[in-house]
Amino acid sequence: MDDLTDFALNEEYKRLQSVGDKLAEIESLIDWKPFRPILESMYKNRTGSGGRPEAQQTCY
Repeated sequence: MDDLTDFALNEEYKRLQSVGDKLAEIESLIDWKPFRPILESMYKNRTGSGGRPEAQQTCY
């Protein structure tokens, strides 16, 4: 361990492993393909360098 943060993160990871990975369970139950076009239309990365996509502006 390099420091207290590494120790705390490792301990939390062990705790999460003991209760199970709920996201993995959900992933196996839901077909996410129909959501892809919706999500892709919301986030467009127009920069050539990549990185985090810009958020779409929503007007209310």
